[in-house]
Amino acid sequence: MALSRAQIDGFARDGFVSGIPALSPDEVRLFRDTAEAFERAHPAEARWAFDIKSNLMFDWVYENGRHPRILDAVADLLGPDLLLTNSIFRIKEPGTSTNYGWHQDSARIAVNPCPVIVYVAFSEATPENGCLKVIPGTHHAVVPFELVSNPSQPNRRVARVRDPDVERAVDLTLKPGEIAIFSANAVHGSPPNRSTARRFAVLHDYTPAAARQTIGKGSGQLVRGQDRFGHFAPEPVPGPDFRTNAAMRRRVLKAYPENILMGPLEPGQAPEFPDAA
Repeated sequence: MALSRAQIDGFARDGFVSGIPALSPDEVRLFRDTAEAFERAHPAEARWAFDIKSNLMFDWVYENGRHPRILDAVADLLGPDLLLTNSIFRIKEPGTSTNYGWHQDSARIAVNPCPVIVYVAFSEATPENGCLKVIPGTHHAVVPFELVSNPSQPNRRVARVRDPDVERAVDLTLKPGEIAIFSANAVHGSPPNRSTARRFAVLHDYTPAAARQTIGKGSGQLVRGQDRFGHFAPEPVPGPDFRTNAAMRRRVLKAYPENILMGPLEPGQAPEFPDAA
């Protein structure tokens, strides 16, 4: 068991568990060096490539998503049969005003049993650099929310909690190589980076293979155990070629565009997602 009984009980009570050692310093350094080398080589493409389903874009992101120490902790919470249903970079440059408002990831498309999201820290996560904040005990039900436009995708709307109890929010401070796990139902957000250093993280979404979406059909990569259910479409594993992987991600998102991050499609709406074209 990767998590202690106290950690498992705390997750059931609060909707999150934090400060779990997962990656070695060498693993942190190699991942971040690889990512930042891609940014330097592809400055016009990194933004969309590091967005939704980056586990389909890069074999090294996929490998991080199936890291044994991460999966061991997730399996203690969700069981042995796990799908990796999304990976996304969350990078905040120093001094930027990026602010992820209070929300529940599963507000618009419920998935039962509920997925968890793993925040993998590749830099320190602190209140100064905009660390994740979670409101304990908010993971039991979807709370009232409003839909607002996403500035980078005007046709995509995102849910924001109407009246979050921000006084109870907890800072999930992390060291590089540590992870935090929180329920996709937990109300969370993060403020701007007021520090002089880059905040660098990747978020992986894990869904039990037995889970069902209430709207549409999701897709994912089987990373542990078996999928005896077929509720989610199987996704391929990325290879080393970026262009080939980009085309593959495009096909997957066009075929299965409805997921907890993208939300449901409106009648007649075409899939929209970050892409080169």
